[in-house]
Amino acid sequence: MRPATSTSMSSAFVELVRLAVVVLATGAAFTLGPQLGSASLVVTLLGAGVGYVLGGIAGRFLLGRIDAAERRLRSVSSHELLAAVLGGILGLVTAAALTWPLLLFGPKLFTVAAAVLVALVLAAFGIRVGAARGGDLMRSLGATGRLTVTSPSGGARTKLVDTSALIDGRLVDVCRAGFLDGTLVVPQFVLYELQGLADSGDDERRARGRRGLDVLGALQRSSGVALEVSDRDYVEVEAVDAKLIAMARDHKAALLTVDGNLGRVAEVQGVKVLNLHQLAEHLRPPVLPGDRLHVRIVKPGRERNQGVGYLSDGTMVVVEGGRDRQGVDVAVEVTSILSNPNGRMVFATAVSASEPTRLAPRSEAS
Repeated sequence: MRPATSTSMSSAFVELVRLAVVVLATGAAFTLGPQLGSASLVVTLLGAGVGYVLGGIAGRFLLGRIDAAERRLRSVSSHELLAAVLGGILGLVTAAALTWPLLLFGPKLFTVAAAVLVALVLAAFGIRVGAARGGDLMRSLGATGRLTVTSPSGGARTKLVDTSALIDGRLVDVCRAGFLDGTLVVPQFVLYELQGLADSGDDERRARGRRGLDVLGALQRSSGVALEVSDRDYVEVEAVDAKLIAMARDHKAALLTVDGNLGRVAEVQGVKVLNLHQLAEHLRPPVLPGDRLHVRIVKPGRERNQGVGYLSDGTMVVVEGGRDRQGVDVAVEVTSILSNPNGRMVFATAVSASEPTRLAPRSEAS
């Protein structure tokens, strides 16, 4: 049910439209009356009556379209709306610049129609682009990295961040290292969940919530991170995970998380998932100190009594006691791992072949 104020305003709008149509119809009838050879008064009254009926129909039709537009705009953030308006204005300005010379030459009927068509096309294009890239536009105006930005970007370069990714402290380091480009979007319902954790009576949950808020603050302060906080919500959906999947799907964005179950559900629904935990697993050293494996010695090492082999990923293994075993698979135990800018080097010691080993894939040295 409409509020009383809204109902009265709607009625007033319909009556104003009706009045405008009655005036137009009455004027047209008064002008056409003498030309039709009829009594001016009769034709004028007939025009007023027709205008009264058509005005009511037109008023209610326009009111319905305005109500529909209002309902749609309620789900659009103010920044996105502003970006769409700016895009439309830019389209109109571009159209004016392109069609102004055209209006000076040729028949007016053709040139004016062409100019109107170009203006409509470019204005519609500007509105669509402005609405789709509202977040980027606001950042270009100086809103980069501010939590007040509420217009979510979309597309493949957009990453939607969930609660688990914010709680995980590795996100800041990954961003600062430049491995995540594009825009990080944090929905407000994720912030509310973090706030709930930070205010929890349980010490562990409270610590996790505060860590997530600290990570968000670090991302905000980082100059290399484009951060947005979206006020878009899905009130018909209760679960935060379901809201994240729906938002990622609607904006064609990737979902950044460390929650394996959420990632699997999102992938089933066609959402691209970036799992920080999987990234860490892929970057984990292929072996750890204390591991035992088989390595084929392919050449002597630099130091006395050292042999060199390689793992399947090309990692060099320097084996103490392997110099005289070239071309032979040797059971070794990893003693240490050295990382440098050129890669990773594993140091190991040859052990007795009778001792149990953990086999590892190997490849010949190129």
